[in-house]
Amino acid sequence: MKRLFLIILFISSTVCTAKENMFANEMSSFCLIECGFLNSKGEIAVEPVFDYVNRFSSIGLALVGSGYKSVFINFRGEIIVDTKFDDAGAFAANFLAAVKLNNHWGYIGDDGLIAIEPQFTEAKSFAANGLAPVRWEDEWGFINTKGVVVIRAQFEDVYSFDDSALARVKKNGKWGFINEKGAWITKNEFDFANDFADNFLAAVKKDGKYGFIDTKGNMVIQPQFDYAANFAHGLAIVQKSGKLGYINENGEIAIRAEFDGAVGFNINNVAAVKRGKEWSLIDKKGKLIAKLKQDGFIEPLSNGLFLIEDNFYNQYWYNSNGELLLYTDTVCSIMTLKKADGTIIWPKTTEKELCKYLTKLN
Repeated sequence: MKRLFLIILFISSTVCTAKENMFANEMSSFCLIECGFLNSKGEIAVEPVFDYVNRFSSIGLALVGSGYKSVFINFRGEIIVDTKFDDAGAFAANFLAAVKLNNHWGYIGDDGLIAIEPQFTEAKSFAANGLAPVRWEDEWGFINTKGVVVIRAQFEDVYSFDDSALARVKKNGKWGFINEKGAWITKNEFDFANDFADNFLAAVKKDGKYGFIDTKGNMVIQPQFDYAANFAHGLAIVQKSGKLGYINENGEIAIRAEFDGAVGFNINNVAAVKRGKEWSLIDKKGKLIAKLKQDGFIEPLSNGLFLIEDNFYNQYWYNSNGELLLYTDTVCSIMTLKKADGTIIWPKTTEKELCKYLTKLN
């Protein structure tokens, strides 16, 4: 029988349904003084009450924490597993999560019980094929869900198996790909390699240039770019002569390389591109959808929103139509979250009442 460490308090065995997982995966985190989650409409789904949050996993649980206490919550913000680990990772599709106890890593199930005893120097998430990368001292290998070693420790660095059932691994200073039996499907010959994307192509760097390989290790788009990101919804960002553009899966230019910044296309088939200091949203034909008003760092969120953080750490959330949904603003020395019309939605008060309350405190 699995044993329960005293430092783990199991709260609930209720995990999200498939329908609930769909909503959970639409969540994106946000932080004011504390952190919470927004849904795809820009509404607060989980109130900002945590010191830190991680993204929701495929089973609809997210690791969040306050102080030295970490818990796993569902998309309603309800505690599913209450934990006190040195560290922890996300729950994978097989309902196992890596945890660190007494300087060693192991795995727990969503019931809070130890599934694989902490014994590894480091551990990463299980893949859909039931294999997880673990490290002993300086070398990485792979185990199955019973903790049995299936690919011996021999690599300098590894990533989890992706949807292609291949894993990128590093040996002798170079990257390559192996299958579930540990056999090489490419030589370890790349300076850099990405996971295989949803079209089963992976960006790789060889001899200073980026190209793309397929799951058989064939170079289907020859190394020719100064930089390349993985394909996202049919197009990939590439760089030539200092400018960024997009190619299709045949390696043909789909959107001319003329941008100073670019992010991949999102679930709504919209991407953000930058000319000079101005960000804009475009469609897959390169047609302008909207110009955004802020300069700074932009992040495409998993729920289809775009987040811009300017040089003063103010944040702005736009939808895929280029409409401002939310922004942060300092009110009487307190960071607030506002709708586009200026209405405060967090804290749950008006600007007048907030300033009045803070004046009393002072």
